[in-house]
Amino acid sequence: MSAQRRGAAVLTGAHLMQAAVLLAQPPGVLRAVAGNQTVPPSWIVRVLGLRTLAQAIAEGVRPTRDVLRVGVAVDLAHAASMLTAARVWPRYRRAALTSAGTAGISALTGIFLAEAGQ
Repeated sequence: MSAQRRGAAVLTGAHLMQAAVLLAQPPGVLRAVAGNQTVPPSWIVRVLGLRTLAQAIAEGVRPTRDVLRVGVAVDLAHAASMLTAARVWPRYRRAALTSAGTAGISALTGIFLAEAGQ
C-alpha cells in the first residue's frame, strides 16, 4: 500500500468518525463544541454529517489524487461557508468556527496527501 493510500485511509477514518458524531449528535459533544452558545438545529448538523459521510465514502472507495483534490475543494468551500455562518449568526459562532477549523485541517491534509502521491 502506497503512502498516499495509507494517508487517505487515515483521512477517511477521521471523516467517518466526524460523520458519526454529527449524525448521532451526542449532546455532550455538541455542548462541548458550542460552549455557552446555542447549538445549531439538529437538521443542519445532520446535513453536515451526511456531507462528511459522502466525502469519506468517496475518498475511501477511490483514494486517488483527483478524488483527494475534489475533497480539498469541498473542505475549502465548507470552511468558507462556516466562516460566513459565524459572521451572520453570532449565536452559532463557536460551532461554525470549530467546523471551519476541522474542514481547514482536512483540506490541508488532503493537499499534502494529493501532492505526496505525485
